[in-house]
Amino acid sequence: MSSSGYIAIALQADDGLYLSRINRGSENPIEAAKKEIDVFSKFRVVTVGPQQIALLADNGLYLSRINRGATNPIEAAKQNVDVFCLFTVANVGPNKITLRADTGLYLSRINRGSINPIEAAKERPDVFCEFAVTTSFE
Repeated sequence: MSSSGYIAIALQADDGLYLSRINRGSENPIEAAKKEIDVFSKFRVVTVGPQQIALLADNGLYLSRINRGATNPIEAAKQNVDVFCLFTVANVGPNKITLRADTGLYLSRINRGSINPIEAAKERPDVFCEFAVTTSFE
C-alpha cells in the first residue's frame, strides 16, 4: 500500500488478537493472530456506500468472502471490488463494530484449534462478531 492520504484500520477480536493477513501460499486468509498491530494487520478503508466498505490489505488485494463449501472465510483475494468484497458496518459500542457480508452473515472469529480464521458465519451477531477499531491516517 504505497499510496498516501488514506484511512487505515486495525481490527481487534474478542480474544485481544488483531486480524491479520496470513500468507498460506496461494491463499491469504484473515485470522485473529497478532498481539500487536503490524503492516499485515492494517487495512485501507474504501467507502463504497452508506455504511458499506471494502478493505484493502497490504498485498494490494481486497478482502473478500470466499465460498469454500461449508465455510466462508475472509481472504485478501481480489484485485477489484466485487459484491463479495462489500461489508456493511454497524457500530455496536465505543470504537466497536460488526461487519456483515453480502450473504447477510456476520463476520466472526471462529476457533479452529490452533488458528482463528475470520468467516462470514453468524446470522445474529455475538461477542465473536465484535471488533475493536484502531484508526490511523496513513
